[in-house]
Amino acid sequence: MLSNFLRVITKVDWKPGRDLWAIAVSYILVVVTLYTATMIVGWQVWGGMAYFLLYGVLMAGVFGIGIPVYWTVVVRKRPLSDLGLTNRYLWISLGLQIVFSALQYWGTLAKTGVPEFSSFLPLVALALAIGFFEAIFWRGWVLMRLEDAFGFIPALLLGSVLYAAYHIGYGMPMSEMVFLFFIGVMYAIAFRLTKSVFLLWPIFQPMGQLVTLTKDQLSLPLIASLGFLEAFVVMIIIIVVGARYAKKHSVSEPTSMNQQASPTMP
Repeated sequence: MLSNFLRVITKVDWKPGRDLWAIAVSYILVVVTLYTATMIVGWQVWGGMAYFLLYGVLMAGVFGIGIPVYWTVVVRKRPLSDLGLTNRYLWISLGLQIVFSALQYWGTLAKTGVPEFSSFLPLVALALAIGFFEAIFWRGWVLMRLEDAFGFIPALLLGSVLYAAYHIGYGMPMSEMVFLFFIGVMYAIAFRLTKSVFLLWPIFQPMGQLVTLTKDQLSLPLIASLGFLEAFVVMIIIIVVGARYAKKHSVSEPTSMNQQASPTMP
């Protein structure tokens, strides 16, 4: 098992293909939409509705989930497990998530505390919805497609660079992006243990976002919780439609791409 682990993580490939074009298009659309929502439109237009439509529905839902699901299931005829949406190693993934989340909590929120309920609930809703998008888009979509093309370590580094650079859409300075690069590395390595988004979501990655949101003292109206819930529903609908399409068209588990066992799994 150790030899298999070393073989998987040290393997370097050069198999660029059309998947990289799909990643590039989705990445540009996500970043541009995020920047437009946050830096140009802001919270004031249409009472915040314009922001939610751009940030939650268009960026996270249509571009962040819709493009990966469409490309994976319809174009490539692959199952949703290629995006980390799988129950394989589910209990192991959830167990590891609890352990990682507990360590993260005692190192962060347990020391800083949380705001009062009315202020904290919108932040939780934001972290859950956007955390779900990020787990699928950055780990299941970007990381795994890059690994198919270049191998794990190049994918880890390049994917983390793209993840950090994506935060330019939030107007973050370069110093914070350097920190986010290492956060991206941490989440990517954790995800790769089982290749399941359920190692990251709904606690581990959203908690990391909550730490950032509370430190930045972001304040959202209580009604924002409903907006992020609606965005999350859009994501789920897209995934359900993709799953039904895969079932109807008999899309089966792959025999080659991403079929390697997780390096830590027997």
